[in-house]
This record gives sequence, structure tokens and C-alpha cells, in this order.
Amino acid sequence: MISQLISDFPFTLVTLGALFALGLYKGYLYSVDKATSPLRNIPGPFYAPITGLHLRYYFFTGEIWKYVEKMHRRHGDIIRLGPRQIWVSDIKAVKQCLSTIDLPKVKMYSEISRDRQAPGLFGEIRPEPHKRLKRFLSPAFTTKYIDDLGYLFEDCMRTIIDVYERGFSADTACRQNQTLETDLMEDLHNVALDIMGECSFGQSFGQTDPQKPPPKGIDEKVWRAVPRSIFQNQSNKYGTVFLKRFLRTFGIDWQFDWSPDMIKASPNKTSDPKCGIDATIANRTQDLSGGRPDLLQHVIQEGLRPDTGTKMNTREIIDQMAEILLAGAETTSGTLGALFLQLARHPTVKQKLMDSLPVLTANDPILSAKEIRNDPKYEYLRACLKECLRINPIASELGRRTGKDWVTLMGVDLPPHTVVSVSYRCLHLDERYWPEPTRFWPERWLDEGKREGAPKAKYGSHNPSEERRCILTSLVSLEAYYPFSAGKHSCIGINFANAEMSVVSANLLSRYDIEEVPGQVIDWRQFITLVFKDGKWRVVLKPRAR
Repeated sequence: MISQLISDFPFTLVTLGALFALGLYKGYLYSVDKATSPLRNIPGPFYAPITGLHLRYYFFTGEIWKYVEKMHRRHGDIIRLGPRQIWVSDIKAVKQCLSTIDLPKVKMYSEISRDRQAPGLFGEIRPEPHKRLKRFLSPAFTTKYIDDLGYLFEDCMRTIIDVYERGFSADTACRQNQTLETDLMEDLHNVALDIMGECSFGQSFGQTDPQKPPPKGIDEKVWRAVPRSIFQNQSNKYGTVFLKRFLRTFGIDWQFDWSPDMIKASPNKTSDPKCGIDATIANRTQDLSGGRPDLLQHVIQEGLRPDTGTKMNTREIIDQMAEILLAGAETTSGTLGALFLQLARHPTVKQKLMDSLPVLTANDPILSAKEIRNDPKYEYLRACLKECLRINPIASELGRRTGKDWVTLMGVDLPPHTVVSVSYRCLHLDERYWPEPTRFWPERWLDEGKREGAPKAKYGSHNPSEERRCILTSLVSLEAYYPFSAGKHSCIGINFANAEMSVVSANLLSRYDIEEVPGQVIDWRQFITLVFKDGKWRVVLKPRAR
């Protein structure tokens, strides 16, 4: 071994010298930062001023939320975790970032788009194009518009109920003893994809029921693979964010285009079975008057690039619809999975909810979003959903930046181009505003006389005496609640999400009891959204109606 070390001595010496030089350089940067950086007095780990490699690792592994929350517990409401990266969980600072000042999004959002110059709403970080794009899409997300599409929600719910009933029919036991084990997380993801397919792409993707035929002119295999193609494409773009940005410093713009089957235009658009979404767009374009009044039709007829005002082409339409599919399916299925998990692990809450819901058979009419929204009998279900969005928000943070101007947060002057991440999940679980913050306590959201000792939700102020009064009187500040963000970048799909979550949860829980299969360990990961780490959760369904 010694002889080998001697023979490799020049290489070993160079390596050690390089490491020593790197250490000296990092030490120099640390000394300069401690003396001159405007961020130097923000608490955080000692290595934060000199490197962001650890952040790249945690983002890549989906563990960033755990690391950030650990650092908040250790260092407080404002923390510095990189040379120019800070996180805030202070109630006033969060409001400033999201609504009062309304900081722009971080540039990473644009990296999930195929073309950074023509992204979808989620990836658009330029103020004016974002404003125009949100104004254009907003009519398709009003409560009335979504209520008019209620029959599509109902069709998808009927499909998943039929699938479950076929499973029950294989059980020869009497109805009251029948059970069906299923991966509920996969089921919820599939039904969310099919709802988005019906409402945004013109037809279900057949994820819930593979027996459903594809749209006219599209190969069945291609159509069913559309969601997977979109998610794989988005995963590739997100997983290579830092590499793509590094390559651009050398003039290399690496892009991930859509699957050829999704975008290829054939000579005979309506008959070539190898065409993907392009065939659907072609069919709709040829018959504008007879098209379904959904989001896809709206984009085909009225869609203009928000930066140039030119008509959107097929790729750009797919860009818009793909981001909407990703946001609509991942977020609602993730929240519904968290809701059913909370209910399964809190039997008293689950029983109270089940007692409040009607007991329906498989053949009974599907409950509509409008009925669930307006009927007082569903108030506890609505409270459960709000509480789930508090404890299990769809993400742990919202990425913002200071732009070209200095910004003051919590008495600290932040220079331009500082990344400011809003740790709103930490705020949702802050005992200063949410007594017993980790307790799943839907009664927080009920009216006076129905809360059974739970704290009352209210709008609070930001001064310390008011915060102390909130603690002493068990009041909850709704200014510590941001499930759909706030300000210019608030979620455009809030009405759609509430409708979908209400319809799916009410119709399943009115028909089936749900019990968790024992022995499962649930962990979470966050890339774009905060979801079950392995994407699976098995339950046993039991019919409620005898």
C-alpha cells in the first residue's frame, strides 16, 4: 500500500494541494461575507455563506422541506441557507412576500417549461406576460364555469365507483361483509387525471377504467400514455434545473421537447392513429362551433402568446395544457390522499364525518360540487378539507426573489436578486397561531357553538400583544393560512380544486368506509409538490349501504 502511495505521490500531492487551495478560497469568501454581505447577520448554518451545494442535494432528493423545517426550528423565523438564499416563516414577512410587496417568482419556475420564452401560467415569471396569461385563463376557472362542467366530474366519479363495484362483485360474501383492497393513492391520482382530461383535453385519459375508448383519430396506447409523457417530461426538466442553468453559461440551451406522438401532425389529422394531442386540437379547430365549451376549446380559439400576442401553435397549446394538467392532477390527488390518510388515522374524526354524510348506493346520483358547497350537511366535510390543507399543504414553500430593488423583511435589508423562499407550511404549523398545531382538528373551522373546544379561526394583526392574545384565548389567525398562496400569483385553480376535492371525497365517503392496511410507513417528498414518497397507499374499502 505504501509503495502504491509513493508511486501515486504526484497525483496525491496535486489533489491535496487543490483541496487545500479550495479550503483557503472558501475561507476567504467566508471572511469577506462576514465583513461585507448584507445577509451576514441572518442566522443559519456556518457553511451557508460559502456554498449552495447542500441545497441542490436536498432539492434533488425531495428532502428540502425536512432540512428547511429543521433549520427553522434551530435558527428562527428568518434563516440563511445559501450565499443568497433565505427562508422566512414569520407571519408578517410571509404576507409581505406574497401579497403586500408581492415579490416575483424565482427563476426556477420557468425551468419547468419547454420554452422559457413561452411558458404556461405556472412557469411564467415575467410580470406583464403573467398578468395577461392569468387574465386570459381566468374565465375558465370561475365557479359558474366549473359548475357547468359538473357533469364531467360526475362521469369520472361514476367510472371509479363502477370499477370498485366490479371489484366487490368478485367477493362472494354478503354485501355487508364485502371488502376490497386497493391502492387508494393510485386511484385518486387516476381519477384526478381523468377529470383533468375531461375538462381540459376533451376526454378522459382512461386511467381509471382502461376499457374506455380514446378520442376519435388517436391511437389508444398513445392517448393513455399522454399523462405519463407529460409527467416524465416535467420530471426531466425539474431534475436538470441546475445542470441546464450551468450549461447556459456556455451558450448551451438544453430543452426537453414533448413526445413525438403527442405533437406530430399527420397529413390526415383525423385518421392517422399515431397522432397524439395534435389530433384533438385539429378536430376542435375544424369544428369550432361544435366543440365542447371547455378549457381546451378556449385556448384553441382565443389563445395568444402573452409576450408577443401571436396565435399559439400546437406545441404552445400543449405547453399551457400540460402545466394545467400537472397542477390540477398532482395537487388535488395529493391533498385527497392526505385527507383520507388523516381520516384513517383519526377514527373519531372519521366517524363524525361519516355520520354527517348521506349513505348512498353505487347507483345513487353523484353528489355535485354545487350541492356540497351550499348544503349545510357538508359543513364538516368542508372543515376537514380546510384542516387538511393546513396540516398537509400541497407544498412546503413558495419561491420568491427580490428582483431589481432592495427589500426589507424583519428588519433586514435584502439586496437585489436575493432568493426569498416562503416557508408557509411552517407557518401553518406554528403554535403561536394554531394551538395544538399538529392535531387534525376540523372543528377549528366550524361556527360558534359547534367547535367543541377547538380554537376559533379569525383574522389577526401582526403586533406581539395581539399574537400573545391569540395564544391565551385560543384564537387562530387566518393570516397564517396560505393553502392557495396569495397576491398576483395566487392559485388560479382554487375553485376547480375545491370542486374536485369535494366531489371525490363526498361521493367516496358516502358509499365506502376506508381503513388503512396495517404496517405502512408514510413519508413525504417534495419536488414540485409535497406528496407520498413512494406514491402508494393501500386501504380496504367496505360498502356503507347494506
